[in-house]
Amino acid sequence: MKEPLVLIPKSRQMMITWLIIALYLWDVQFHEGRHVFVQSKKEEDANSLIERAKFIYDHEPAFLKRHEMNSVYCVLEFPAINSRMKGIPEGPDQIRMYTASGIFMDEMAFQDSAEKAFQAAKPTIDGGGRFTGVSSANPSFFQTLVEDL
Repeated sequence: MKEPLVLIPKSRQMMITWLIIALYLWDVQFHEGRHVFVQSKKEEDANSLIERAKFIYDHEPAFLKRHEMNSVYCVLEFPAINSRMKGIPEGPDQIRMYTASGIFMDEMAFQDSAEKAFQAAKPTIDGGGRFTGVSSANPSFFQTLVEDL
């Protein structure tokens, strides 16, 4: 959570996506003014990531639930501390319009506009936010980043 850029190549069924969702949930649940985006190829997939965060929250012990959580399609938020996690479909314009504390791009190697979205996310990284990219293998911009080419 301290690194501005983390890229994780993975194979199937490693539960890395669950881990990253849990880490970003922790960030928005316990820190004021956090705005995290989770990006996937389609909006429905992005909503599934938000639903994972809600599932984790719903199964936490009561003592961790310091603030009320609201959840609607593609959004999970903690209004009392002005923090939210928003699911978005692929594309650079989805990110460019906002200032984010963190961006999680799931299955980055399979997003056709991953390079442009990463470029749009650069101000987040440069401004002190975090970018986490996770993907199973596929020749792509993700591979180029991971191999630092």
